[in-house]
Amino acid sequence: MTTHLAPATTAAAETGTGTPERACARCGISGRYPGIAFDAAGICDLCTMYERHGTEIDAYFGDVERFVSLVRARSAERGSDVDCLLLYSGGKDSSYVLYRLIDLGLRVRTFTFDNGFISRTALRNVETITSELGIEHVTATHADQDRVFLRSLQQHKSVCNGCFRSLLDLSTRHAHDLGIPTIVTGLSRGQIMDERLSWFHRRGIFDPAEIEPGLREGRRVYHQSGGDIAPEVVDSVEVVDYYRYSDVTKDGIRALLHERSDLWAQPGDTGFCSSNCMINDAGVLVHTRERGFHNYEAPTRWEVRLGHLERAEADEELRMPAATPRVRKMLMRIGYPLPEAGTVRPGAGAPAAERTSPAVTTVSTSDADSTADRHRTPLTPAQRQVLARAGNTPGRQGRALLLEAKAPADSALARRSTLALLLHHEALRLRFAERDGGWEQYDAGVSGALPVLRLDASGRDTPAEAGLLRAAVDRLRSRISLTDGPLLQLALVDRGPLPARLLLVVHELLADTRSWRTLLRDLSALWAAGGETPLPPTESFLHRAAAVAPGAADRFDQPGPGPARSPAADADAREPVRIRVDCGAPASATRVAAALSAVLADLGDEPGVEVLDHTAEDGPRGIGRWSLAQAPSSGAPALIRYEHFGDLAALLPTDSPFALVAADEADFTVLPGTGRDTVTVSGVVRQGVLHLDWWCPPGRRGRLLAAAVPERVARRLTAATDSAAP
Repeated sequence: MTTHLAPATTAAAETGTGTPERACARCGISGRYPGIAFDAAGICDLCTMYERHGTEIDAYFGDVERFVSLVRARSAERGSDVDCLLLYSGGKDSSYVLYRLIDLGLRVRTFTFDNGFISRTALRNVETITSELGIEHVTATHADQDRVFLRSLQQHKSVCNGCFRSLLDLSTRHAHDLGIPTIVTGLSRGQIMDERLSWFHRRGIFDPAEIEPGLREGRRVYHQSGGDIAPEVVDSVEVVDYYRYSDVTKDGIRALLHERSDLWAQPGDTGFCSSNCMINDAGVLVHTRERGFHNYEAPTRWEVRLGHLERAEADEELRMPAATPRVRKMLMRIGYPLPEAGTVRPGAGAPAAERTSPAVTTVSTSDADSTADRHRTPLTPAQRQVLARAGNTPGRQGRALLLEAKAPADSALARRSTLALLLHHEALRLRFAERDGGWEQYDAGVSGALPVLRLDASGRDTPAEAGLLRAAVDRLRSRISLTDGPLLQLALVDRGPLPARLLLVVHELLADTRSWRTLLRDLSALWAAGGETPLPPTESFLHRAAAVAPGAADRFDQPGPGPARSPAADADAREPVRIRVDCGAPASATRVAAALSAVLADLGDEPGVEVLDHTAEDGPRGIGRWSLAQAPSSGAPALIRYEHFGDLAALLPTDSPFALVAADEADFTVLPGTGRDTVTVSGVVRQGVLHLDWWCPPGRRGRLLAAAVPERVARRLTAATDSAAP
């Protein structure tokens, strides 16, 4: 029997199992790294992707002459007497860059951010070298940096995120104030690959002409979503990575510094992955223990793939830091408890409110501020199904919805409405924790900053606004954390004289479509009333979840990983592709599933279709995940997953102060990874017409089209509609 939708090859690819023994035979990346997969030869999918697309990827990088030309052109255009501001830490990478900038004849000013944990040796390097070279230099600090570090560890299990935020905000303001048009960084090529380019590469985007606008939009969103820097300030300063234009290896960097060793000294108190920062070891220890993998794993292994670092040296750099007295002291100073080895702990910070529910287990956990009893509930079967499909990336499974306000709106109204929703709906306050190999959930209360951002899209044309939205959706998804929350994110999009828009992202664990209708009904009522109005009473989600959860014997079962990725998809390493067909009048989920099964049977395949009807009204009043996908009744393996959404306009009440905006940049029907490993079909009604969106790995697109599968299904549905017409 021919299986038209099966993978092109039969060799089984393996997903990362999380075992420390599993590692790529080429670059050495650990199987613990989320989402990594290996082929039959033990080669990771990132190595395979680079082997296939290396020429396209390398086109992003340039040479030093191009770097000098760009920097000088910008300073000449702006009439600046300083060509660039170098972010200078005193470590080896940025010290090498400083020497090279001077050798190239550029006019340089240096900027150091002292986070309170910079090595004294690194700071002496800064003072000695800038003085010797006659460089104007400034060192800046952040008055509340310890609190920034605490927040960074709570949200990201890393100190680097908070440190980079402070560094980029302060240096951008400084460069703008001095009229310096370019900031130069010392990010390594491995960091550039991981932090700048990986998002695009996962989506099959390799052209620098397409990547550059996306990076600019991403930078605007980054600053708007975490600070108060005006867009015109961000746009006035360009950030350029020196190592994008220099292919020097680690050995080459060390050789140059060795020649000038009378000025530069190697710090001896900074651990393996940094040559300037002491608290880095504390961040790596927390990340490795709580996330299960080293947070320098990806950029360091890219250095190996690019030929800048030997694998053995990479293995040495990625050694696990020890919980030394110095590391413990640093964590104690910023108020973060040392996590125990081999455990995943929920985020620090005691909840502001607790709610007692029957049949809910109470577990004591340690927080940064205190020790509190939290009432834990097992996941519902529907939630467990979501985690199983999410595989190694459970944190990013957020659905996005874009609304347009019919009346003027501002951030204050968005914040008031969001706070009221959080106070009213228990499910929006949920946090998730792993214990004994499984997941539990609890009410974390309302605490911390509200998850409301403001995005400035005023004066942008349609393509530019679309790019901003695309970057914003990705940014909001990245802010979602199962353990630290919040799992709801909103962004008010200011469009100048045009109507404001509201972008919502909610994690799939919280809300099926029935819950979205409740959420949007209540948001509409609050928005129309200025942010405060009585809402209909709702049932406790945790109380109901405890009643339907598995028994005590298996309540901590770990959901299995998502479907194994095919070798063809791993080799291509691209985002899924879409095939869109119109199918005439609306049809029920049952009828569409029957048409899918019939076409598969006609082609000689097993008629296996898994169905998730998002329009179902199961579950109690309120917000919470109850809808389960139904496996094929025949018991055959599911070749296709059909998700039925119906008319999305029905999500809003008829008197809503919002209108739904259809935008591919914020497509409600698409979760990250939709169609990545199997064929997923989404059924959506738009203006009275049923549209089927087929998502599949690129390698299967040709086979679907060759067998005319989407068209066959559309014809069958259209014929059924015509025969039923009077």
